[in-house]
Amino acid sequence: MANLKPLQCLNLDTNQQKKFMKFYKSLPDKPSTTIRFFDRSDYYSSHGPDAEFVAKSVFKSTNVVKIMAPAGLDSELPYVVLSKNNFEGFVRDLLLIRNYRVEVYTNKGPTKTSNEWVLEFKGSPGNLTQFEDLLFSNNDMVAGSALIALHVKQQAKQKVIGISCVEMNERIFSVSEIVDNDFYSELEALVVILGPKECILPSGDAEYERIINLLKRNNVVVTFKKKQDFSLEKNDVIQDLNKLLRFSKGQRESANTMPETSNTIALAALGVAIRYLEIVNDSSNHGQYQIKMLNLNRFVHMDAAAVTALNLFPKPGVSMTSAAFKWHSVLGVLDRCRTPQGHRLMAQWIKQPLRGYDMIKDRHDIVECLVDSAVVRAELHDLHMKRLPDILLVVRRLLKKKSSLQDIFRLYQVVLRTPKILQLLETVENTAVRSIILIPMKDTLGDLKLFKAMVEQILDLEAVERGEYLVKHTFDDQLKELKEQMDEIQGKMKRLLSKVASELGLEGNSIKLDFVGHHGFHFRISLKDETLIRKSTKFQILDAIKGGVRFTNEKLTDFNAAFASSKESYEEQQKSIVDEVIRIAIGYVEPWTILNNQIAQLDCFLSFAVAATSAPEPYVRPRMHPEGEGSLKLVSLRHPCLELQEDVSYIANDAEFQKDKTTMYIITGPNMGGKSTFIRSVGVAVFMAHMGAFVPCAEADITLVDSILGRIGANDNLSKGLSTFMVEMVETAGIIRTATDKSLVIIDELGRGTSTYEGCGIAWSIAEYLAKEKKCFTLFATHFHEIAEMAETIKTVYSCHMEAIADKENFTLLYHVKPGVMQKSFGIQVARLANFPDDVVELAQRLYDECEGHYTQLQADNDEEGIKVFLASLDKITNVNPHSDEAVQTMLQDVRSCVRNCNSPYFRKTFPNLYV
Repeated sequence: MANLKPLQCLNLDTNQQKKFMKFYKSLPDKPSTTIRFFDRSDYYSSHGPDAEFVAKSVFKSTNVVKIMAPAGLDSELPYVVLSKNNFEGFVRDLLLIRNYRVEVYTNKGPTKTSNEWVLEFKGSPGNLTQFEDLLFSNNDMVAGSALIALHVKQQAKQKVIGISCVEMNERIFSVSEIVDNDFYSELEALVVILGPKECILPSGDAEYERIINLLKRNNVVVTFKKKQDFSLEKNDVIQDLNKLLRFSKGQRESANTMPETSNTIALAALGVAIRYLEIVNDSSNHGQYQIKMLNLNRFVHMDAAAVTALNLFPKPGVSMTSAAFKWHSVLGVLDRCRTPQGHRLMAQWIKQPLRGYDMIKDRHDIVECLVDSAVVRAELHDLHMKRLPDILLVVRRLLKKKSSLQDIFRLYQVVLRTPKILQLLETVENTAVRSIILIPMKDTLGDLKLFKAMVEQILDLEAVERGEYLVKHTFDDQLKELKEQMDEIQGKMKRLLSKVASELGLEGNSIKLDFVGHHGFHFRISLKDETLIRKSTKFQILDAIKGGVRFTNEKLTDFNAAFASSKESYEEQQKSIVDEVIRIAIGYVEPWTILNNQIAQLDCFLSFAVAATSAPEPYVRPRMHPEGEGSLKLVSLRHPCLELQEDVSYIANDAEFQKDKTTMYIITGPNMGGKSTFIRSVGVAVFMAHMGAFVPCAEADITLVDSILGRIGANDNLSKGLSTFMVEMVETAGIIRTATDKSLVIIDELGRGTSTYEGCGIAWSIAEYLAKEKKCFTLFATHFHEIAEMAETIKTVYSCHMEAIADKENFTLLYHVKPGVMQKSFGIQVARLANFPDDVVELAQRLYDECEGHYTQLQADNDEEGIKVFLASLDKITNVNPHSDEAVQTMLQDVRSCVRNCNSPYFRKTFPNLYV
């Protein structure tokens, strides 16, 4: 089906189409990751290149794209139309999943066909304010949307970075100033810890090119603001902060007195962020924010490469509700939370593994207690937590004065349920549980005592049971009168129920008077009694559900209308009281925010315990040792993601490191033999222990590390213009700069992106440097078997391999770590396992046998020049582009020339024709 050219597009005549196209062409240029929509009252439209993108994304087809081509104009304008539901769902996908920006234009003219378009709403991954109602009115807010702003200044030959972070969900400003190197390794660690969705930078400055690449590597959207915006006077930022910050009782209400505001570079960046988000313009934000200093030293240092190497987060597009989510990432394994606030905190904890021994011990104590207390764990996780609302979302509505009595009741339900949670926690005798969860929650609940009393005094709890949220009628004479009217109507309905039951010959519970919002009051009978009313003209069937048939009659319809009218009057009359209730409730924002965080924390601890006990083999509590002790022992270690996959029988392995004895594992073995999985397993276990979770081992001793650094995989990063080899070198350079003797480093298959000689040389030198100079715990998996010889000269290096058994007919991967080097990579056997065509495998085997024969004879003859030329020729053959005839011919000429020009007796004897 071709694109459509309707006679009248979007209900616009030819002249209106021309005017709209002229306006559309006048719009400023935008990046392809910004999508524009036009609100046309009953639906939305998108135009130009956006139309095709929207069509493919929403409708999976470009057939829905139409063409606006008014007579008299040579140009055309593609467009697509979206219903309100499609628009809302797609905007949610753009902002929360794809990390796109959204602009919505609204027609401010007197009619629908006017052409007075203005940009009314704009949103980005870090600025969801204008789309909150659309995004979260019927959806849990399970993801954070932190935004950062950066400013770099050169001071006394040092590069000082001022960084500010705004977390609008939590209403927190964070600032920090750090001294960094030319590669911004400290900044990258900070970006990993904060996990921002968006970053604001000064425009037009070449200084920020590397920072932009760093941000893109971490999937952060970059927004540019004018350079002069970052030169904002300190007093201007202080004025904004004085309006936004929540000051304690007795505290001088001036941000100038706070130590955080002495960071002038970071403060300038914060000023830009506050203005970009337009936080001051919304009075609901006034007096609600906190400001704090960022402290990098609290958390384990990690870079983007390590986050990817350890599979901490699922790939984009993997839904939390999908079955695969659990084994796609460490987050999927550990996140068994029941509340939106728990999901948000778990994602934050994943980014922020702890370095403090005491804090980690407290977390392990709590998880151990919940693992051992099966009944308490099950009741909390399966019964109570899943019934708690997202307090933060309700509080946001309160502050914006968009809440209702239903929101007040949802908070009241939390107050009713929390004592039951505390009762269960009282039964477990654990110091950490008492001090970190139980006592703080009790204190917060005490602060909400008057809130509970107010709700019970004002809210009609009997009406709530019917799904109605009304103020008690005793508050007002008019309310009392309206309540009497409603009671009288309900009395008539009940009498009518008896009459209808008698007419139908039904008794007792066989017929009921029910109420639901979209039908109002109605009768309900069982499905088997439907025949009693099916042929009667007195009754109108509304619908049939699993619980029975819902129907009404003319009299009940009249009563229903009268009741709805009285109820509407009641709600109108109670408005002033509801407004006062909401005003009072806003005074409890602080304890509600604290309780929200306490519930999230408990949810995460329960999630750790559930993950530990529901694994194929239960996780164990690791014995943690203070930083610097230098021991790491993992017995029967498994990978938490892989063992959850169906039809996988995981083979566990051991790993043991000791300062000054064994600090590096060099692992060789066949492709697909488990090298990468083994080294990732060690990294993931150490990471999980630092989060406060149990680990997938039979036994674990772990010394605290200051950083986990990784280099795994050999994928070209073409979107950033970096080759495989360049990515390797950038990431490995970061490891060398950052690692200390307290770090854990995992490196896999380094040096594949260049020639064999260069790759082996680079891999060797990096391994040797890490072993001799850095002395950090390192797992180094390699296909260069020569590197394993390092174990003979450096006592702290341990050589091992992934075991495999092979003969001419069979090849079996055993996935066991064994001492010593494996001399062969078994590439041909692996190709056979991967179902390569038989003729390809046979040719490879024949060539391999020939090469092995030549090489063996050269070694036997001690023909050094021949060996050198032979290996160089192999290198040229393996690196040639097989799809280019010209490249292949050039390579063959080079090889012939090299062989002809060398003085190898073996070559002269074996290839006499080359020397003619």
